Amino acid sequence: MEVKLFVVIVTFKGKQWYDRCFTSLRNSSIPVQTVVIDNASNDGTVDFIKEHYPEIHLIESMENLGFGKANNLGIRYALDHECDYVFLLNQDAWVEEDTFEKLIGIHLKHTEYGILSPIHLNAKKTGLEKGLINYLDDGKITDKLLFEDLFFGRLKEVYETKYVNAAAWLLPRRTLETVGGFDPIFSHYGEDDNYLHRVSFHEMKTGVCPSCIAVHDTERRITAADKKVQTGNAELLAEVTNVNNPVMISGLCFYHFRKAMSKFVVFKMPQAMMHWKTMRFLCKNAKAIKRSRKVNVMPGLNWLS
Repeated sequence: MEVKLFVVIVTFKGKQWYDRCFTSLRNSSIPVQTVVIDNASNDGTVDFIKEHYPEIHLIESMENLGFGKANNLGIRYALDHECDYVFLLNQDAWVEEDTFEKLIGIHLKHTEYGILSPIHLNAKKTGLEKGLINYLDDGKITDKLLFEDLFFGRLKEVYETKYVNAAAWLLPRRTLETVGGFDPIFSHYGEDDNYLHRVSFHEMKTGVCPSCIAVHDTERRITAADKKVQTGNAELLAEVTNVNNPVMISGLCFYHFRKAMSKFVVFKMPQAMMHWKTMRFLCKNAKAIKRSRKVNVMPGLNWLS
């Protein structure tokens, strides 16, 4: 299979995963070119990669760019070097020997898909990654025939889904040239939701492939409570930048202002503060949200310049 595949990985203080992640790329049944963008780690990540994995093209950022902006640097590099596909891989994930070969083979037969993802297993390979189960088990998000076909032993190569996290995404060049990169309005969390919305807007599908495997070691990451603090308004931002839905930012600001006032006069202070903070966030970011929506409906290499 003669394709030019670039694997893009963003690193940040993740030395406990690097050997499994990078070694799995060395063992791929088809050759890959690996691009790592290090987000200003101070734990020796850069020196470790240079010493043990000299084949990796390493981009050293002097600041933590976050997930989306850092990935954009790797995607731009891959496009400039005539990639056919880019595979986005988390630093805490790794692949099987035939993962890339299978995914690309499936895409060549199903070119309507703008994103393909393998199934994510937990680190011990004793079950599915917990987060993945939540999306796949939702019939409103993922093709409900997946579990029926699994039971009856008639699995298809790919099943359409509206959401799968960006820990292991195969992106064909056409997707990148049409949708672009990650929207920099997101610092961390929400950028994958936004990208999936844009893929759908540009009339491409997202799919999961049951015969393809990646391992995602989420159990050694931050706790759910920590993640809730870090996500902040990411879900709200993903909702209001969804180019598939009409949004009037001024109307939303006024709605939350009215709700805040109505809760305040009856002394329901927690609810009042929630609406007040939402209103302030939307007003503060209104200009950036409008720009995001304007840019993301246009086909092209958005956010990759």
